[in-house]
Amino acid sequence: MVSCFNMHSPLLMFPVKEENNICFFSLANKREFELEAHFEKLQEWRFVGSSQGWLLLLNQKADPILLNPFSGINFQLPGKETFPHIHSIQEVIEDVFKVHFKYRKDSIFLDSKTLQKLLIVKAVLSTSRLCNTNCTVIVMYDVLCTSRLAFCRPGSSGWTGFGGEIQSYYDILCNGNTLYTLGAGPSIEVWDLDEFFPRRKMIIQASCPRNLTEAHQIYPSDLYSSKWYLVFSSWEMFLVVRYIGEFVRYDGEVVYEGDTLTDYSSNPLICPYRTVQFHVYKLDFDQKTWLQVESLNGCALFVGGNHSVSVVAKDHPGCKSDAIYFTDDYWERIDEDYSYGGHDIGIFKLGDGSIDPLLNCDQEKTEPPPFWIVPN
Repeated sequence: MVSCFNMHSPLLMFPVKEENNICFFSLANKREFELEAHFEKLQEWRFVGSSQGWLLLLNQKADPILLNPFSGINFQLPGKETFPHIHSIQEVIEDVFKVHFKYRKDSIFLDSKTLQKLLIVKAVLSTSRLCNTNCTVIVMYDVLCTSRLAFCRPGSSGWTGFGGEIQSYYDILCNGNTLYTLGAGPSIEVWDLDEFFPRRKMIIQASCPRNLTEAHQIYPSDLYSSKWYLVFSSWEMFLVVRYIGEFVRYDGEVVYEGDTLTDYSSNPLICPYRTVQFHVYKLDFDQKTWLQVESLNGCALFVGGNHSVSVVAKDHPGCKSDAIYFTDDYWERIDEDYSYGGHDIGIFKLGDGSIDPLLNCDQEKTEPPPFWIVPN
């Protein structure tokens, strides 16, 4: 069944229909197919994201596992109790944990679902070959609403924290054994993963583009949120900025939360968050500045919970050039409402700024949220 699809093109992974199956949507064939994951109660797992053809999952106990859904191979990663910000974890009753975070004086009690959501924000791999001792798994994890970094390698007994001058990380990207981390500014730290402990080689403090500064007035923080992604494309570094309306009416108008209340109903109008715009900037390494671009030179970008990737559209049937394929990674709000979450997916066309639907899941609760995976 899998051989019927282009296994080098990005696939959209979306909710399981059977208890142990993972579903995929092929852009090339506009068709769905399913693969058996060989895990019990898969619907209770959290799908963190994808990188280098692997899925990073958190099982029912919130322990991280790498799974290649196409080969069925899986690897158990170091347990949740070894994360740098966790002092101890004890399961007091089934699926309820007593957690002592290092930044708190006292312990708190969390169910497994909540612990899954709090543990890992994003994950990337330096290579698809996990048997390679130089393979590094890097994760962003949450500490008091800031994202920190940790890594492990094959055979590691735990997660090791590391970091530079960036206070909170927005995105991480691997290109071979080089790690790029994105922070405010925007600034980029470049890390060498060839040594046992990641070594920071440089920090790129490029000047903030004027258009990015002006966008703060166009998309004010009381109506919009934004997400930043790093993407490599044809040896160029792109900063992709995504603007999300916090409450968007059926007609596309972004409104304040108070505007969702009506006089004729005790229930507020359903106005889910929704992506409304993307801006893309290219890094000029020599001038150390970001330049806004209006074209991706025939490429398509794939962003969301996945390791951000770029492909040449003409080499991948079904891909549109100069387009950004996005999935919902608004983790702060994705689980706040029973009627939506995971719904914010689509195709943004950089040329005219329009957004095309990808799947018919608008304003529907989609759990786990879809994300892209590139088979390797």
